[in-house]
Amino acid sequence: MIATKLHEFTGHSDCIYTSAIHYPTQQLYTAGGDGMVAAWDCVVGGDGILQVRVSASVYSMCLCRNKLLLGTRTGNLFVVDMDSKVEERNIEAHLQGIFDIVYDAELEQIYTVGFDGVLCVWDLEFNLLSSTKLSEKSLRNICMLPGMLAIASSDFQIYLLDKLTLKPIQTLKHHTNSVFALAYNPLRKELLSGGRDCYVKIWDTETWELKKEYAGATLHINHISFNPELAWYAVSSMDKTIKIFDSNTHEPLKFITQEKDQGHTSSINKTLWLDSNTIISVSDDKKAMVWSLK
Repeated sequence: MIATKLHEFTGHSDCIYTSAIHYPTQQLYTAGGDGMVAAWDCVVGGDGILQVRVSASVYSMCLCRNKLLLGTRTGNLFVVDMDSKVEERNIEAHLQGIFDIVYDAELEQIYTVGFDGVLCVWDLEFNLLSSTKLSEKSLRNICMLPGMLAIASSDFQIYLLDKLTLKPIQTLKHHTNSVFALAYNPLRKELLSGGRDCYVKIWDTETWELKKEYAGATLHINHISFNPELAWYAVSSMDKTIKIFDSNTHEPLKFITQEKDQGHTSSINKTLWLDSNTIISVSDDKKAMVWSLK
């Protein structure tokens, strides 16, 4: 596999922790430690455009219809109108950081998790529908599966909940440290997990047996993402690499590094797929990069 860097976006004054893509316009939104949200043209490249600036570091972001949802270090959930770039709401949603925000189009609900170990469910008017304490440690990532939610936690566990009732189904206990990342492959009916123990674990979502595990990084695994065709997936980590794997065999295809590919020089916090052959990464080095894979 060959990786070619198409664009490198600079302008943030602090680490970039999160990103989102508006697919109709192919715009990338980035946010992080400086509290700024910038928009970039993924195809043309060039300078970014400041969308909004909030009063705290942004840990998580989600596009929901024409709203930009920002989860911050202080636990506040900011709601920004994407057209006017106006901050409409500032909700005290969690105690301290909000680590993930997910929009469920099927149920027309929004899920947030954070430092306080609580899963919150919101309607599209941002009324709180429910609040469920799952752990005494942080909840780090939300993954939607058919009929259920998987929640990654810093207590080394993955919580499986019924999506309608939020009642517990099962708890997966095989990691030896914080779980930061989850990704679901519906074709193979597999859930992938990764975290501070540097291992990727592959779970059979019908039996919930551990099918396979391997060392996916030399430092913390921050994020796992499948490409749209589910043929490959990317593992991004604190070791400054993006590792591309075959989804069927789980064999490595390409390691994107600073030395070989002029990649990132610090922890890679998230990857997103623009299309089946184009992946975008954001990092503690204050940069976002667009990569073509062939």
